[in-house]
Amino acid sequence: MSEVYVEEVCKQYREVQALDNITCTFEDGQLTVLVGPSGCGKTTLLRTIAGLIEPTSGAIYIGKRRVDGVPPWERNIAMVFQSYALYPHMTVFKNIAFPLEATRTPKDEIKRRVVETARILQIENLLDRKPRELSGGQMQRVALGRAIVRKPEVFLMDEPLSNLDAKLRVVMRAELKHLQTQLGVTTIYVTHDQAEAMTLADKLIVMNAGRIQQIGRPEELYRHPRNIFVAGFIGSPPMNFIEVQYDPTARALVGTGFQYPLGPRWLDLLRNRPAGTLILGIRPESIQVSNTPSPGVVPASVYVMEQLGREILLDVKIGPQTLRAFVPADTRLQMGQDVWLQFHEDALYLFDPETEVSLSWKE
Repeated sequence: MSEVYVEEVCKQYREVQALDNITCTFEDGQLTVLVGPSGCGKTTLLRTIAGLIEPTSGAIYIGKRRVDGVPPWERNIAMVFQSYALYPHMTVFKNIAFPLEATRTPKDEIKRRVVETARILQIENLLDRKPRELSGGQMQRVALGRAIVRKPEVFLMDEPLSNLDAKLRVVMRAELKHLQTQLGVTTIYVTHDQAEAMTLADKLIVMNAGRIQQIGRPEELYRHPRNIFVAGFIGSPPMNFIEVQYDPTARALVGTGFQYPLGPRWLDLLRNRPAGTLILGIRPESIQVSNTPSPGVVPASVYVMEQLGREILLDVKIGPQTLRAFVPADTRLQMGQDVWLQFHEDALYLFDPETEVSLSWKE
């Protein structure tokens, strides 16, 4: 298998900079997920690696071979698209065998590899069926089989599960991760679903507006987001953000209707910073909700309650701002009820309002 290296790649469409100086490595044998909102450039980058789009500048390497300018069919890659793109008049066997037949592989070898691929994907009993006789999950497995059977150096996957229903998507996510680990093929996977990205990825590359925002393991990006965009994108529900004023005299963050005293960790970080506006970040799962006031808590009122089964997701109001927090499923609350929020210092994030970079971020 092969490592993929992208070096200073740019793609310009008239006035739109689709890719802006992208440099990153897709490690050999790992599953790397490109994640970001629609229009962030993740699919453009994937198609540039595939050879379907030529970069305006920069270089792309698969292994030690530079491939920008090399036709897609000479890059030894396999791509799985959002649509299954199966041939409706062919059986499952023929659909999987098609890329081998196109390269004039001997018939005995084709049969052996198709049967082996079907066994890996657990679709041996479907080889004589046509696509119209298959479920969505089965068709997706056939599309994966057509990619696997070629034994490529790299898999490129462009939102391959997005056409499946929610329950089947969860099942296929687990199977896809197991399959990639079993095969050990370098895989680049594009999705806009951050929950899917967190579940699948050995490494995440978060993109926005044609630029890479942060690269790292899923847990690293969750715990140590570089900026407001990553903090708000990774996590479900996303991180809460509150505009506050830093008061060095009071050693506190002052917001609408509350004053939050800072502990030694944040006071040390802010020791050279003048008074001014900051963005406070706190994840919903890190907020403790109480029915009774106590020192250092933040007053709020219940706005909306969403019953999720094992827990309740609360929307609470602090002045004009809305925050989200989790409480146990048996918590008894009413709309408009006063509650008090406890923010634990270790779970807080502070961001510069101009650069939007975390104050605790170290390059």
